Amino acid sequence: MEVRRRNSLERYTPKQPVTNDNNRDEQLTDQMNSIHISDKQNEQKQQRRRAVNNHLYSSQQNRNSDPSHRGNRGGRGRGQGRGRGRGGNYNNENDNNRNTWGSAGDNSNHEEKNKFQYVEDEKSFNNTPFKKQDNYNSHYSKNNTPRKKNTENFKPSHKPADMRILTAHKDWKTYKREMTSRDVLVVHDVFCAPDDLTIYNKLLNEIKNSGVEELDLWQLWHGDSHVIADDKKRWKDACPTFHMVLDKIRDYFQMDIKATRLNWYRDSNEWKPFHHDAAAIKPDKAKTQNFTVGVSFGAERDAAFEHAATKTVISMPQPNGTIYTFGKDVNCIWRHGILQVAPENYHTNGRISIIAWGWAPQTQI
Repeated sequence: MEVRRRNSLERYTPKQPVTNDNNRDEQLTDQMNSIHISDKQNEQKQQRRRAVNNHLYSSQQNRNSDPSHRGNRGGRGRGQGRGRGRGGNYNNENDNNRNTWGSAGDNSNHEEKNKFQYVEDEKSFNNTPFKKQDNYNSHYSKNNTPRKKNTENFKPSHKPADMRILTAHKDWKTYKREMTSRDVLVVHDVFCAPDDLTIYNKLLNEIKNSGVEELDLWQLWHGDSHVIADDKKRWKDACPTFHMVLDKIRDYFQMDIKATRLNWYRDSNEWKPFHHDAAAIKPDKAKTQNFTVGVSFGAERDAAFEHAATKTVISMPQPNGTIYTFGKDVNCIWRHGILQVAPENYHTNGRISIIAWGWAPQTQI
């Protein structure tokens, strides 16, 4: 036997047997009466359904106002658009507003429901049952496998950084900000413009004409990577430019200078390996030296820091006339040095750096 599915009109309008033309008017009248009766029955069903929804909505609102029900799931409801939703409770001031879409039977709340989707994620979504759809897509790929996150941790941290890099204005007579033990400070153009090599040339000329023999003056240093001017010789007495640089360092940072050094990198082949300054490993030095200052003259080179634990390297170009400094903790957490230049970038331009160690006001972190 063949079974045919009925459409909606057949559901409310029974088929009538075929009759002759004389009874057609009477049949049409009976059909209209049956449709009218069916419409009344359908309206009664709709009224009963709305009454049930209103009852569920009132029950849900009462549950939200009762503190004992906080955090529990709310009741189910149907809207006019036959949209099904959950009325989950949220423990905040907007509980009632958030729960209406799941229980009340109106189209506006049904549309609001479509903006959210229940997401179950073992790691990060257990405590937040309703999330936006775009959040779900950001954590799962099309085949429902976990997607790699670009943010790994959302917990705030107040742990101080291993290094904080600052800059200062060249026109300041003294540095005006508070310094901490993890600060690295860079100041440009304090002594001269980047293209003005006057100080570099004056330093070389004064040292060479100091009366100290060149073989006695320059000493190979740090594995023969560059040379330094021997502090035991009396070249400083004939080098006023060197003292001018130190005086400006002292005034700018309000620094009590305890020791100094002049490094000379004669060409781009010379460099300085990563190292700690003496205050990081010698207790007697640590008592009087919490601050290191380096000033560059001549060719631009990269001063760099290598993290003592992770070996991470960061670098800062040092144009002619640039100052960089670092505090006590930076000297302990990081090593510092001057990076090598690749052979294909070799040049014969030299660089002098004047280093000062001493004590300066800084906040210990």
